[in-house]
Amino acid sequence: MDFTFDNIYKKWGIVFQGSTIDLSSITFFDPWSMGIIALKAIENKNHKDKDIKFPIDSDKKKYLTRMHFGNFIKKLIYEDAAQKLEQIKVNEQINVNVQEIFHCEYRDQFNARLESGIRRMFQNFGMNTEDEQRATALVGELGNNVFDHNAGIWPMDVPGAIIIAQNYPKVKRIEVIVADPGVGFIGSLKTAVPKPANDIDAIKLGLRGISGRIGEKRGNGLLLIQDWTIKQFNGIIRIQSGTGLIEVNKEGVKEMIVNKILGTIAELVVYYK
Repeated sequence: MDFTFDNIYKKWGIVFQGSTIDLSSITFFDPWSMGIIALKAIENKNHKDKDIKFPIDSDKKKYLTRMHFGNFIKKLIYEDAAQKLEQIKVNEQINVNVQEIFHCEYRDQFNARLESGIRRMFQNFGMNTEDEQRATALVGELGNNVFDHNAGIWPMDVPGAIIIAQNYPKVKRIEVIVADPGVGFIGSLKTAVPKPANDIDAIKLGLRGISGRIGEKRGNGLLLIQDWTIKQFNGIIRIQSGTGLIEVNKEGVKEMIVNKILGTIAELVVYYK
């Protein structure tokens, strides 16, 4: 079973069963699904009966190991599950097609990974210098939003941003997600005027530049991301916060009510020549 943005909400109940994350039937992941799985693992962190079941397919277990999923869940005290992945040996040679799961607890960690991982991915697959710098800046803005709007108010004991990326050279597309277990758009806009009515409304207000901080315009960066992504790269922006999901592309804006997540996940999809 593929588990990707295109079907994740239809397959939600198969994978997320209470405090168990059941990956046993999955045969393909994308950055969006990996980001959602990471947020669910954080959400379940303090449950006594939490569990993660790995794919039956051995190659997919190797993929999760290669993506450093074991390292990630070990930090969340999934000790038994992490040990199972530690037993799987994979070739750790550098692959510029992939940015493994990396949890950045602090802004400087995120910026360092942006330069060493994401920028290199953009540099190596056909982008000119100007476009590579622009695309890297877009991802950087997603990270800035995480740290700017959750400072001191993280709802759990796991702060920071999760970054995952995949390059698909055959179709010349790069997908980058930045996820965080924070208060979400509606939480960060609770003092905003006007107040958001729901998660969809909160994302729309954020995209318009409304902030919950006095004297600050949150959405300038998000407006820039929308403009550059769509006009320069014929790309896509996706943001989910709580139960709200908005996708922006050249055809317009699509709004959806979906399964609830902790915090926020944002995705930048860019195409290149």
